[in-house]
Amino acid sequence: MKITGTRFKGLLIVETDVYGDNRGWFTETFTKNKFIEKGMDIEFVQDNHSYSAKKNTLRGIHFQNNPEAQTKIIRCTRGSIADIVVDLRKGSETYKQWLRIELSAHNKKQLFIPKGFGHGFLTLTDDCEVQYKVDRYYSIEHDRGIKYNDPEIGIEWGVKEPILSRKDLLAPLLKNSDVNYSIKVMVTGASGQLGLDVVKRLKVLGIEAVGVSRDVLNITDKKQTEDYIITNRPDVVIHCAAYTKVDQAEDEKEHCYLTNVEGTRNIAQACSQVDAKMVYISTDYVFDGEGESPHREEKSPGPINFYGYSKVQGEAIVKEALEKYYIVRTSWLYGHNGNNFVKKILKLAQSRDEINVVNDQIGSPTYTEDLSVLICDMIQTNKYGIYHGVNEGYCSWYQFALAVFGNAGIDIKVNPISSSKCLAKAERPLNSRLSTENTVKNGFQKLPQWEGALVRFLTGTKV
Repeated sequence: MKITGTRFKGLLIVETDVYGDNRGWFTETFTKNKFIEKGMDIEFVQDNHSYSAKKNTLRGIHFQNNPEAQTKIIRCTRGSIADIVVDLRKGSETYKQWLRIELSAHNKKQLFIPKGFGHGFLTLTDDCEVQYKVDRYYSIEHDRGIKYNDPEIGIEWGVKEPILSRKDLLAPLLKNSDVNYSIKVMVTGASGQLGLDVVKRLKVLGIEAVGVSRDVLNITDKKQTEDYIITNRPDVVIHCAAYTKVDQAEDEKEHCYLTNVEGTRNIAQACSQVDAKMVYISTDYVFDGEGESPHREEKSPGPINFYGYSKVQGEAIVKEALEKYYIVRTSWLYGHNGNNFVKKILKLAQSRDEINVVNDQIGSPTYTEDLSVLICDMIQTNKYGIYHGVNEGYCSWYQFALAVFGNAGIDIKVNPISSSKCLAKAERPLNSRLSTENTVKNGFQKLPQWEGALVRFLTGTKV
């Protein structure tokens, strides 16, 4: 059996050996164990057979909605057809794109079509017969179609006036359809401040999100992680879970390493087994903090604390284990869920008249709602690589604190101090400026300015 991949994930061209002699020929069109060996472990329950008398007969675009979506294997056993498949999975990098392939009694090719695609064909000859297997029974309640000439999809059928059924002629446009397909995205650390906003954003986009937290999945357990990902088979894993207690990491190096390095290794290796993309959330702390210029994405890391070291190791693991990855470094995160600098100083202001804040560390405060938009945009593309996901503009922690209190209408004295007078156990980089060159180069929207993002956070407004 020869399996040829396409640019559509899971959509495969199947060719089987044909044995011929003076009598004719023989081929095995379906052999379950061979399909399983090729990763196509499907339990087919129904065989269908259609006949079209005339050339230029068009059937499609058809599909069944979830939960009765069907995986199919299509072959033409008489005549020849132009088989058309459309990716209807929201969030897919090939969403609304289509593939055309000729299937014929002569070439004996078959098309393996996973759930999430619409299907149709145009007969290229008279007297065409098409046979296909499906893994779900026909359900009239879930039977759907979209218009064959929907301009949003733009299929080139090669015929101006096809022969159509009334049902196909009156099928809705995609924008008016209730198609409920999407890719599946697993989000680790889903109860954290970034993970929670990523899950929310995915739901807004209509993309299926499987949010997991440590009470559901222990990422440091290799077998549990592997079993969970193989069972759920996500298309993307957004890895937000991490050990982030920077000072405590200096005393809990083993715990930090186990989570940020071994946990990441377990996730990356499992992603490799199911051909899933991976987003790894990293940090400005991978850099040494020297100089005043923004750190570019390709700059070599040089962490100055153990937390930063553990994140550098995580980055290296992801790059080694996978080809389809996005490493997203961010800085000074804050959001509505979990603990962060903004919440901390607002709480301190309730019991103090003045506070001290360092003024020689420069970076970009980053709102989790804004970062989640960028991450969810990235996963819908194949623009893999290293990115810096931060709100635009730079400030010191001292300037950030002044902005927090000013926008919150709180009158409190803020004293600027140097990092050398701060009693933190872990050394912090003075320069956390991050270049967003790759974001722009690859066509993604920059995150908004940090000042406006802070106002939206404090007032609860949206962009």
